[in-house]
Amino acid sequence: MEQLFRYSKKVIFRMMLYPLRVLRIKKNRILLHNDLGNNYSCNLKSIAEYITSNYSGQFEVIYSVKQPKKYQYLQTKGIHPIAFNSFQYFYYAMTSKVFVTNSGGHAYIPLRKRQYVINTHHGGGAYKTCGKDMFEDTYLFRKDLELSSNHTNVFLSTNSKFTEVVSNAIYMPKNIFWEIGMPRNDVLINGNEELKKCIRKKIGLNDDEKLALFAPTYRKIDNNYFKSSVSIPYGIDCDRVRSALHTRFGGNWRFAFRLHPRVENRDNLPFDNVMDLSDYEDMQDLLLIADVMINDFSSSMWDFMLTGRPSFLFAVDLTEYIETTKVYTPVTEWPFPIATDNDGLEKNILTFDEDKYKEDCKNHYKRLGGCETGKATELVCERIKEVCGV
Repeated sequence: MEQLFRYSKKVIFRMMLYPLRVLRIKKNRILLHNDLGNNYSCNLKSIAEYITSNYSGQFEVIYSVKQPKKYQYLQTKGIHPIAFNSFQYFYYAMTSKVFVTNSGGHAYIPLRKRQYVINTHHGGGAYKTCGKDMFEDTYLFRKDLELSSNHTNVFLSTNSKFTEVVSNAIYMPKNIFWEIGMPRNDVLINGNEELKKCIRKKIGLNDDEKLALFAPTYRKIDNNYFKSSVSIPYGIDCDRVRSALHTRFGGNWRFAFRLHPRVENRDNLPFDNVMDLSDYEDMQDLLLIADVMINDFSSSMWDFMLTGRPSFLFAVDLTEYIETTKVYTPVTEWPFPIATDNDGLEKNILTFDEDKYKEDCKNHYKRLGGCETGKATELVCERIKEVCGV
């Protein structure tokens, strides 16, 4: 019944919006849509800023977000924020030559063949399952997915395994996958020392302080992705982690955490004497400055691996999570030292073998067929320029 409701709602929306097809498509208009609609970040931010910096005045750049008033400052950059799912959103979606998304947002919009859709996705590697590998594969579910797949021109990929499993999972033609990596990862590959200094200052890190970033992913309620997510009592001993990091790597360590945007109950979590960076908009900024990352199942581990810096996996619910969520690449093949309790995490930090870790990461990247270029933003923007004929 839920699948029928979701599919029917999209079909009805398409019918209601169909009259807007009489509107003229503006060849230099680009609509950038962050699927969660919560902030200005991810691949869309990288693309928007490259376009406005390198093609000044040539494009009309529209960015959809739930609270456009909060982002009026983007106007000074030549980026125009609009309210997601407002009449403005549908108007710009129907009149933009290029629609760029990091997940969805166009399945219920009757776009025309002359419009070009780029899906940058929002996660690297090939870890958590998606599409029909996550949900019951019924006729209605497939028809629902095809509303998007039938009008997607390019789908970015970070590795060949991702291309293989995701194309099958969401009924997307394999030949539209473009294996160039994600725009948001360019800065992690190429580095940016000035930006690092600015971010460190912004979050209040002193020059002599190192940052340990704990960034766990969401947990589904009743094994249902579409419900809001909750946090678990993660149980990580922050002081113990800091002490172990000091012993192994030296220096003065700060501990920070950033919870997944879908998490609703984060105020109930017992984190003391640590930095709460959950409201910091752009995760890539934090990955750029973190000296060590502690993760569980978030695909950001792929992104952080590109920096070459140490990443540790800590999950007290490791077995349960794998059984309920499933993964494409077995956890035993991940290159990150794994722990399910504080004893294990402390031991993994104290005995961390940098040479082995780098070799493991190199082999993992090769095994998945990694294809990060460090030029994904530039390549995508060149494609947009070509498509628009500007």
